[in-house]
Amino acid sequence: MILRRWAHTLRPYQSECIAKSLQRLQQGIRRQAVSLPVGSGKTVIFSNLIRQIPQPTPMATKTLVLAHREELLVQAASQIQRASPDLIVDIDQGSRVANPAADVIVASVPTLGRTQSDRLLRYDPMRFKCLVIDEAHHAAAESYGKVIEHFDQAGHLVIWGCSATLHRYDGLRLTRAFDEIVYQKHFIQMIKEKWLCDMRIVTVKTRSSIGGVRKVSGDFATASLSSAVNNDERNLAVVKAFDAYASERSSTLVFAVDVKHAVCLRDEFRKFGIHAEVVLGRTSVAERERILNDFRNRKLPVLVNCGILTEGTDIPNIDCVMMARPTRSPVLFQQMIGRGMRLSPGKKDCLVIDFVDSFGGELVQITVPTLMGLDPALALSETDITDREALQRQQMQFLEQNPRPEPAVDPDLQAEMQMLRRFEEQEKKALNTIMPESLESIGFRASEHLNPLQLFSLQQPLSSQAKSKSTVALELVTSGSSNIRKLSRLAWVCISPVRFLLSNRNTLYFVTLDPEAGLWKGSTRCQMKTRAAATAAAAAAGKGGSRGGLFLTKETPIDLESPTLQHAVRAIDSLVRNKIPPFEYNVLLWNAPWRNKPATESQIRMLSKLGVNVSLAAQNLVQKPRDMSIGSMESEDKGVSTLTRGSATNIILRITHGASKTWRQVCSVRDRAEKKRERDRGGDPDLAKASALWVAKDD
Repeated sequence: MILRRWAHTLRPYQSECIAKSLQRLQQGIRRQAVSLPVGSGKTVIFSNLIRQIPQPTPMATKTLVLAHREELLVQAASQIQRASPDLIVDIDQGSRVANPAADVIVASVPTLGRTQSDRLLRYDPMRFKCLVIDEAHHAAAESYGKVIEHFDQAGHLVIWGCSATLHRYDGLRLTRAFDEIVYQKHFIQMIKEKWLCDMRIVTVKTRSSIGGVRKVSGDFATASLSSAVNNDERNLAVVKAFDAYASERSSTLVFAVDVKHAVCLRDEFRKFGIHAEVVLGRTSVAERERILNDFRNRKLPVLVNCGILTEGTDIPNIDCVMMARPTRSPVLFQQMIGRGMRLSPGKKDCLVIDFVDSFGGELVQITVPTLMGLDPALALSETDITDREALQRQQMQFLEQNPRPEPAVDPDLQAEMQMLRRFEEQEKKALNTIMPESLESIGFRASEHLNPLQLFSLQQPLSSQAKSKSTVALELVTSGSSNIRKLSRLAWVCISPVRFLLSNRNTLYFVTLDPEAGLWKGSTRCQMKTRAAATAAAAAAGKGGSRGGLFLTKETPIDLESPTLQHAVRAIDSLVRNKIPPFEYNVLLWNAPWRNKPATESQIRMLSKLGVNVSLAAQNLVQKPRDMSIGSMESEDKGVSTLTRGSATNIILRITHGASKTWRQVCSVRDRAEKKRERDRGGDPDLAKASALWVAKDD
């Protein structure tokens, strides 16, 4: 009766999500994740779901709900009690000790999951059928793992997690806690279907520079960022933007960097007679509740916070969000703008004022245009985020006013040439960042990275300083991408600008850009070394390929989709680290000691077989006596290895997995573009075939 009474209150997609979760549970998927945007009612969904999850045993009747903040705990407990008034719901947090006999325990992760905590021992895991994880993108943390391990001892527990952003900074879309995303809905689709409010975007450029701000764990270091943006000029710009765009809004939420920045912004608003308050971690519970109640009741027009109201905040009347806190994290950015997406009576839309601080050079922060796949330097002017025509029109107007040099006159080649130019620019920046001095200053001339057959040449004899850096320089260039060495500690190599490879013994990991989806996707292949194994596997699978006695299995997708190469690479890094022992992981480091040793004779033979002029490479790599044999690979006079095992491994991997083919395609594109520049613009049927050059496949 209770289920029927509450079912009609659910939105269609909420009922659909519950049905899909139960269906996948019947099919054996008991570790499930759901991705829905902020304001979609994820708490309502799991409050109605938990009663419908069947008991695996007669005694397993209870549910545990995990959250990491008090607001989420109270919100979940209240919603579950409304959905199922006959259930006993209790909270376990700090000094609040839940009754073990309760039907639903809403527990704090810091309370149950902290090291040396004995609170877990109060609960018999055999009595629990379900574990719900709110804000599930946190579930990879050690504290969550400890709780999951305790309650899933019997192996029958249903683990169900929900989040607006199932991507973590390490790039893993699904953490160790989940097997599958069983349901998801994008926030743009939710806005179009009128389940979330309309959103308008204004971009405000500032003169503050954040290019030199330190990075920690994928985002800006808080102290360094605060020093860069917490200044009188920028704080005044925030208040002026409010006055220009949001003075008629009833409830404006401002995100600041840290406590000092939040207080300074509040004081700046007050200077101009604007009633503003600030909520901080140190704000007392009573004071916080008073301020939030005033804000909910529209008695407070401006509320400033730093890291307090990014998750679990249910204040539907927020109709303006000011992004005064720059971030490099798409997850945090979406969490912040999501605060204003809930529907509320009398609320027409939500205005997001996006402050951008680095248009002068490389754009280093996440903005609305970057999320929408538009030019990062595009400044939006009160634009409806769902109006694709308006967004494209502004994009075209921006490009007309800020023309970019055309890499090729033929439109069919433009995308390929732009990608190549961006890749080369990124590599140059990466080299200048990683190396204390440029390659030229230590005696090397950098070649085109995508050419696996060309290394680099000496412009002058190596100095003593250069000798200590030559191994690093060699590793950077032979990997095909200096930028990949900034993104990972492991020995990734570049096959093409949209495809990268990590080799771990007989397992190959790839990340490849899907141009249609705009996402980096993961995949894996296995290789077998013996001809007998290759023949047997080929006969059994009927697929795959062989290369010189190596059998490569069919490329298998990994459940990984990431918006950036950085996220994708870190996802594979995390996956590999969790699968192999530490000593084996250390072997994969790009600066592992074995990689600095001289190349082996078998590597030299393989390079020669693959078309690399090893003798010429040796002459170019180091100034050495001409009678020095290639087998020795080291000069006692110079003390510099001509070719290391690591650099040889890089070259072999790249050539055997498609880099040579990529380089031929690049050369073809460049040649045709050059010829096209010299001719009048006219039809050229051959150029129409240049649309898919960048997805490298095996030769």
